Amino acid sequence: MVNKFQKELSSYVDEEELTFTKEDREQTIQKIRNQKTTQHNNKGSYTRPIMPIMATLAVLVLAIALIPSLIVNERINTKSDSVITSSENEEGFSVLLMGEDATRHRNPFNLLLTFHPDKENVKVVTFPRDLYVDRYNADGEKFEKTKLLHVGAYAPNPEASVITVSNYLDIPIDYYALMPMEEIFQLLGIDNKSKINEIEEQNSIANLLKKDQKFPELIELISHHQTNLTEDVFNQMEMKPYQYDIIQLEEGLNDIFVNEIYYVELESSFLEKLRNDLQNHIGR
Repeated sequence: MVNKFQKELSSYVDEEELTFTKEDREQTIQKIRNQKTTQHNNKGSYTRPIMPIMATLAVLVLAIALIPSLIVNERINTKSDSVITSSENEEGFSVLLMGEDATRHRNPFNLLLTFHPDKENVKVVTFPRDLYVDRYNADGEKFEKTKLLHVGAYAPNPEASVITVSNYLDIPIDYYALMPMEEIFQLLGIDNKSKINEIEEQNSIANLLKKDQKFPELIELISHHQTNLTEDVFNQMEMKPYQYDIIQLEEGLNDIFVNEIYYVELESSFLEKLRNDLQNHIGR
């Protein structure tokens, strides 16, 4: 009897549990929806912090990958800039100093200086007054051969002597300066006329300037006379402790006579070597 009652009660409970009203179904559906929404929000809450982290890591990886190539490019650019700068700095310049004898309208003193600023070195060439050269005027027109001494007499414009020497050596002459001969000899402390003539004949004035260490004072003297030197170039000439190297021409000189007039000329092989040395020194 008891067993029968329990079975009936259990059956009743089961039937009661399986009986859903409309309200129950709506509540159940709403719970399911709420549960899905909660799960989606929780999933999003986990995803959102991860995305910025992943993006940051991607940027870092990309940056690390690019750093070596950037460093290499920077080194290449730096090296290239260095080469260009070095090449520009290595180019020198040339100056022709002319000593004028105003009473006879001649230039017995013609001194070429080629400057190499990077090496702080100057090559010095003193031309003999009797040097046999093709004469040019200020417009670059070529005339007969004559003594370098006389070029200034034919053309008072310094450009004529500049072009004549430039063509003789086959190098560009960038600047010139023209000054009285007596001031150059005053710089050397020489006022004896016979001594002056001897120095001119022997073409030894550059050796005396070097021996007495007068080149810096000679450069200063230029600023007080006719010149086309710019202030920047003049400062380069003055500010650096240049070493002056005298190129001796005596061993390459030969005495010649043309129409019974005395001249000197350089042997062709010696002249070619001189040209190459000066061209290499100024980088042109």
